[in-house]
Amino acid sequence: MRGRIGAGVAVLRAGEVLLVRRGDNSRWDVPGGGAQAGEPPEQAARRELREETGLSVGDLRPLGTFPHRHTYPDGNVVNWETHVYAADFAGGEARAGDDASALRWWPLDGLPGEVSETTQAYFAALRTVAG
Repeated sequence: MRGRIGAGVAVLRAGEVLLVRRGDNSRWDVPGGGAQAGEPPEQAARRELREETGLSVGDLRPLGTFPHRHTYPDGNVVNWETHVYAADFAGGEARAGDDASALRWWPLDGLPGEVSETTQAYFAALRTVAG
């Protein structure tokens, strides 16, 4: 079992957060993914956000680092250390790209329930800084 560094961004806009529907398991999550070799987490978070939504943001505020294990549909199991950031929406038109099958703005007081335990932890951290 290998370990990887991941990064994601919770983009906030007027009491809402932008989530993507993952292509591998169809669950909602913050835009994000794995860091490339030698890529710092903040840079990976910005790259993944751009690839999955077409958006760029200004300042990234650390939400936390979340160690977790993810089993992919092919049975591959990866230990992740995911760095999640919050950022304010800076304009532009969000569109699903890369491995995001859909995207949607969700109200912070009405986030989807069918998410991974790790994403639930992201939501809990997000509520403490956005609420």
